[in-house]
Amino acid sequence: MRQGRVGAERGSVAIEAAILVPVFIVLVGLIVAAGRVRTADGVVAEATRDAARAASMTQGDPVTAGQQAAQATLGGQGFNCPPAQIISHPGGGAGQEGTVTATINCQVPLADLLVRGLPGSAPVKYSFTAVIDTYRSQ
Repeated sequence: MRQGRVGAERGSVAIEAAILVPVFIVLVGLIVAAGRVRTADGVVAEATRDAARAASMTQGDPVTAGQQAAQATLGGQGFNCPPAQIISHPGGGAGQEGTVTATINCQVPLADLLVRGLPGSAPVKYSFTAVIDTYRSQ
C-alpha cells in the first residue's frame, strides 16, 4: 500500500521547484531593484544638498558652482544624471537673505539587474534650498 503512494508522488518535488524557483527569482530581482532605487535616492539627495550649498557659498557663478558640486557627488558614486538646475533668489534688501534652490532629476536604470536588455528605469527627483551665505569671505 505504501509503495503505491510513493510511486504516485514521484516528480512532485520537480513540479514544486518549477513553480517556486521563478517566483523566488522575481522576488530577489524586486528586492535588488528596490535597493538600487534607494541607493540612488540617497545619492541624488546628497548631490542636491551639495549643489545648493556650493551655489550659496560661491563668489562666482552660482549655477556653475552648484552643477560642479552635484556632478562631483554623482560621479563619485557612479551615477550619470543630467546637470542640476540651479535657481538663485537674491535677497530683496536689508535684512532679507537670498536663497538658492537646486533640483536634480535622474532616471535610475533597472534594465541590467537580471536580464540585460529589458526596459525599465525609476525616476528620482530632489530639490533643496539653501540660504545664501551673507558672511562668506569677500
